[in-house]
Amino acid sequence: MSKNNGTKNIWKSIKEYQDDPEILSAKLNEFQEGVTDDFHPEEMSKFSRRKFLAILAASTAYAATACTSYRDKGEIIPYVNRPEEILPGKPTYYASTFSDDGQSYGILIKTREGRPIKIEGNPDDPINMGKIPSKVHSSILNLYDPERLQFPKIDNRKVDWDKINSEIKNLFLNTNGKEIPIFTNPITSPTTIKLLDELKAKYPNIKIYTTQLANNNNRKIAWKKTYNTDIIPSIKWDKAKVIVSLESDFLGKEGNTAENRILYAKARDIANTKTINKLYSVEAGMSLTGMNADERFRLKPQLQFDLVLALIKELISNGTIPSSKLDSNLFSLIAQSSLQDVASKSGLSLDKLKNIVHDLSNNAGKSIIYAGDILPEETHIIVNLLNELLGNTELYNFESAYLNIAELTSAEELNKVINKIKNGEIETVIHFDSNPVYELPLSLNYAESLKNVKNIITLSESPNETTLISNYVLAINNIYESWGDHQTRSNVLTLQQPVITPLFDTLQKETVILNWINDEKQTDESFQEYLKNNVKSSVYSKGNYAADFNTFWVTALHDGVLKVSVINNLKSKLAEINLSKSKNNTDGLTLILTNNYYIGTGKYSNNGWLQELPHPVSKIAWDNYAAISPSTGIELGIENDDLVKIKVDDSEIEIPAFIQPGMADNTVIIELGYGRTNSGEVSNNVGFNANVFLNPKNLSQYIFDNVTLTKTGEVYKLASTQEHHSLDDEFVKDLHLKRNIIQEGTLEEYKNNPKFLKEHRHEIFSINEAHEYKNEKWAMSIDLNKCLGCSECVSSCNVENNIPVVGKDQVARGREMHWIRIDRYYSGTPDEPIVSTQPMLCQHCDNAPCENVCPVNATNHSPDGLNQMAYNRCVGTRYCANNCPYKVRRFNFYNFRDHFADAHYENELTGLVHNPEVTVRSRGVIEKCSFCVQNIMAARENAIREGRSLNADEVKTSCQSACPTDAIVFGDSNNPESTVTKNREHDLSYHVLEELNVKPNVTYLAKIRNTHTEDV
Repeated sequence: MSKNNGTKNIWKSIKEYQDDPEILSAKLNEFQEGVTDDFHPEEMSKFSRRKFLAILAASTAYAATACTSYRDKGEIIPYVNRPEEILPGKPTYYASTFSDDGQSYGILIKTREGRPIKIEGNPDDPINMGKIPSKVHSSILNLYDPERLQFPKIDNRKVDWDKINSEIKNLFLNTNGKEIPIFTNPITSPTTIKLLDELKAKYPNIKIYTTQLANNNNRKIAWKKTYNTDIIPSIKWDKAKVIVSLESDFLGKEGNTAENRILYAKARDIANTKTINKLYSVEAGMSLTGMNADERFRLKPQLQFDLVLALIKELISNGTIPSSKLDSNLFSLIAQSSLQDVASKSGLSLDKLKNIVHDLSNNAGKSIIYAGDILPEETHIIVNLLNELLGNTELYNFESAYLNIAELTSAEELNKVINKIKNGEIETVIHFDSNPVYELPLSLNYAESLKNVKNIITLSESPNETTLISNYVLAINNIYESWGDHQTRSNVLTLQQPVITPLFDTLQKETVILNWINDEKQTDESFQEYLKNNVKSSVYSKGNYAADFNTFWVTALHDGVLKVSVINNLKSKLAEINLSKSKNNTDGLTLILTNNYYIGTGKYSNNGWLQELPHPVSKIAWDNYAAISPSTGIELGIENDDLVKIKVDDSEIEIPAFIQPGMADNTVIIELGYGRTNSGEVSNNVGFNANVFLNPKNLSQYIFDNVTLTKTGEVYKLASTQEHHSLDDEFVKDLHLKRNIIQEGTLEEYKNNPKFLKEHRHEIFSINEAHEYKNEKWAMSIDLNKCLGCSECVSSCNVENNIPVVGKDQVARGREMHWIRIDRYYSGTPDEPIVSTQPMLCQHCDNAPCENVCPVNATNHSPDGLNQMAYNRCVGTRYCANNCPYKVRRFNFYNFRDHFADAHYENELTGLVHNPEVTVRSRGVIEKCSFCVQNIMAARENAIREGRSLNADEVKTSCQSACPTDAIVFGDSNNPESTVTKNREHDLSYHVLEELNVKPNVTYLAKIRNTHTEDV
């Protein structure tokens, strides 16, 4: 939407804010230029065409594979114990664990005829409580990736496992006393750590080095300096009345995001206005957390330390914190600070900063100040101190604390071992499911150093930059083909079980280690026994379990979760704190590096579903970029898509610029995980590698000074979905109407007048008699107070409904195929925007305008209120898409069942990922959200089989199940007691474009903001 006379100024992008003619033209033309053109892959450039066909092959199905049976391997539950439960056409679920980047998530794996097709959260896991992030939803695609390593290789020649393991063991026995380094990422499995300890005992020359590209080591070190312990408590986000987030994206990418979102949303329930929290976000960039903040401040990260000192000083001044709690050195340091100085340096409002002081003072012991992972140690330490002084330790959850079971290697140790490699002092190097050639700072020249190593051994599931230069490449199992256990928290151990026989000639990475330790040949079943014995000795024998171990083991596999004894005395006293005044340079440009929301640090970059998921803030897909503020862009003469050169000391890259509203001035933010090579056709050469800026002397530095940014004069087009499917509101100015697509209010306004939203709403009459729905009438409600804009619903829908990946070229033309989009709107100014998000899907209108214009009746209304599609009737006129006011219909411009001859790989593997309950659509067919009609039919069949009426609460749509905050509710609107009916009648309920009288069946609850005028 754009600026309307007398209404709130709401806009989607800088161009729309400026009334750019290109955007006005796009609205008038309804669809983006080029979106309706015929599509001919042969006309694409060689690179784009190959990329497109690769994406196509990796994300679409072959019909012949749908009925193939892929039986499991090993003693997994329930296959071996109850094979009669495996019925053709009926799904079976297995509990397991997904682990990555030091976090683990309890999951349920849905299988059909023995093949995994969908990942969901395990509700029995007390940490993530049945919710998982997008990378877990989409990870099923990695299992069926045809580019996975399929067998072990020596010097790029296929060998058998006996030969490669035998040669490697001989290398270990003939080291001539030289060190054998093993490089690994953080390991969360107690059993794997035990196994590696046994390997080191067998071969004393082996030493483990643990590295992580985007890590929270500053937080860990600061906590240890503050409390003399490695164990960090989790946060009771649901108990916090006030949250002050300092350069933190705890709702987006820090910690266990599933848990953080669940707990945070509990305190945003509009049904209880007394418990609604207030979120302050102080950050340089625009993050998912900042988008959802009640109050947001733009601040360069170098000033965060000064801000916290100033807050402490103000809280001492108003008597909230007794000065006697501080030693003389700290008191002297704090005395030098001033909130006025921070406001002066940053340009922030002093009065608004004082609102933070006011709320912290009124909520001592009920608030939390949370520093982001990228902030330096001293900022984390002073934040720890402030929480301690306010009594906010009451919100620390020591019963579910984070365990530091795999400490990261220091920069000093890492540099030392790489120098040994450079000097030829090491003959054998092992990479244990890690990719240091890409992940380590490029200035270490690790790849060049490996030229001095005779034997480079890499265990990996997929090709990467490290396997390319390795002479021993060991293909390992996917996580869904593997056994394991994981413990990231003090009170929970989760188990991992395979749900499918390894698709290729691969071994589990732990099985490889077992073969190196033992003389006898080891198989994956050998590691299963090893795991079982370790759980017996470390968990079962120490617990008071009534059942025998076999019963205990089967139950544990079935549940996927073991609650273990909590370590006693986790609470620690404050240590002596020594801090000095910050010497950070706040002048000039600052560069911030951060990981991507979906592909992380690049591990999942070959996953097309994740690459095509629009960034939650910028809505850009298939690229990273240098984000700068509008004011900085004007100052430097830079516009969107300008290719710029960024230089820090001797390191530089060229990368496209993107003007991001709401960013701190003189700040540049680049996401890591891009610029991959030898990682698969989908991810090769996507984006730009910012690892060049990483500091080899400080592996946890993500903030850099002395930055220069210059235009190159070239242009690089970014693909953004934000201005696609625009809703034309220009004519509204002339008619003096209000569309009110986004409706919001303040908490104070809502408390004073709960019906404020409906005061000016007019009743809409119809000239036709309303249709009577005699049984169920399906409807949905979306609570915008809980919706974070995280896109988990989009990811889950992609998997459930076989949504194809189309690639950057097609996304740029407005041809993305997602059935749900997350619209992001700005209001206010580009420098100080307020952000609103809104999931938009088919509204299943009672007076659906799409149904009236279809010449072949391919889209029509079902007896239970669904706007349904008959794909075999559709002839592709696209009249329905033209007539849809919500722009939620998608057209297949390519036949995803044909034209595979030129793809760079072709086999039945890629089809295994698809849900057999959902048709794979062909070229020329319109598709859209179906309200997961397959789930409705399954519930109805069960009810008929059991001789009872359908219970609408049994039906869950995929987006509803995935939503971490339970913002989405689905049910029977004919039932007056259903939650969806109550939400439709709520004082905050409204329908988008309801004045059109299309009678949508998706209801939105308006967002209520707890602004600085409120007391909490």
